[in-house]
Amino acid sequence: MSQQQEERMLVAALGLTILGFAFLVAAVATGQIAWAWACIGVGALGLLLLVIDLIRGHGSKGDQGGTPSGEPEEAGARADG
Repeated sequence: MSQQQEERMLVAALGLTILGFAFLVAAVATGQIAWAWACIGVGALGLLLLVIDLIRGHGSKGDQGGTPSGEPEEAGARADG
């Protein structure tokens, strides 16, 4: 997945978070259960987007190789003194 697609997923999840918070405020202000259920539904959809982004991002980063294996060992040796 490209960087731009990952950013779109995160922006969509952030937008759903803001919308869910607005539904929560509406539920508390009006006392109607429908707003609370809408808040739960939007929150679940945002969580699903984040999980999809995490799974797709993890798979593509694993192909790049990550950090060299020698770095953590050197950091531990320096910490030991």
